[in-house]
Amino acid sequence: MLTTDSLLPVVGLGLPDSVKAFSTERGPAASDGDPYSGFNACHYVGDDSEHVAVSRGLLSVVTGIPETRTAIPRQTHSDRVAVIDSLPVDSRQLEDVDGLVTGLPEVALCVNTADCVPVVLVDVAAHVLGVAHCGWRGIVNRLLPNIVAAMVELGADPAKIDVAMGPAIGTECFEVGEDVAVRFRESFPGCDGIVAEGSSGRPHIDLGAAVRERLAALGVDRGRIREPEICTRCLPGRFFSARALGVGSGRILTCAWFPLLTAEARV
Repeated sequence: MLTTDSLLPVVGLGLPDSVKAFSTERGPAASDGDPYSGFNACHYVGDDSEHVAVSRGLLSVVTGIPETRTAIPRQTHSDRVAVIDSLPVDSRQLEDVDGLVTGLPEVALCVNTADCVPVVLVDVAAHVLGVAHCGWRGIVNRLLPNIVAAMVELGADPAKIDVAMGPAIGTECFEVGEDVAVRFRESFPGCDGIVAEGSSGRPHIDLGAAVRERLAALGVDRGRIREPEICTRCLPGRFFSARALGVGSGRILTCAWFPLLTAEARV
């Protein structure tokens, strides 16, 4: 069980300094074979509620942001996006959504993943931030167009959006059925490498490349997009992975927020 003085290792996402963003690792408590052990703030994957509460308390310690200003949605592989434009965060906004957008300072936007791609998008000049949980369904549907549209509504310019993806399953580990491969071929015609043949002869998908191409089609500069650098399935002792540990396991939390610049700017 985590305690609030546990060390919480995180992976920084390399975005501009004016936004804070990281993905969590499981941490030192992840050595006992329990698929939930370590840091897990996801409340709907079968973990003990006390463990989730302790993890969320630790998150607030690490970020300095209270839970009333932290948004952790119940994700359903949908293409729905919630805009957080008032405080405290209304939990009813967080049901059945896979993307979050805000322009408010010191509001922590979070998504949970365990092989899917966590995506953070920010237009620093417009002070607009978004996060998305990109499983294969969200990618081939309208999650990314919807989150970019919500950011544009708040003043973002797609050409000025910086994007970082956190740890996710790599191409060699993401084997899929032919039905999923067909969806990607139809969604990304002419994009070589998104669907590849694995050593088994079955198709494999490069989810990071698919996110990149979807965003590029929406006007985001490819040079501003950072793809995943770590495969979660290869490192289940460090990161939660549904393919390695089963769906009854914890989740990586990716968190992003604009820090408060001045005392007067507090909402």
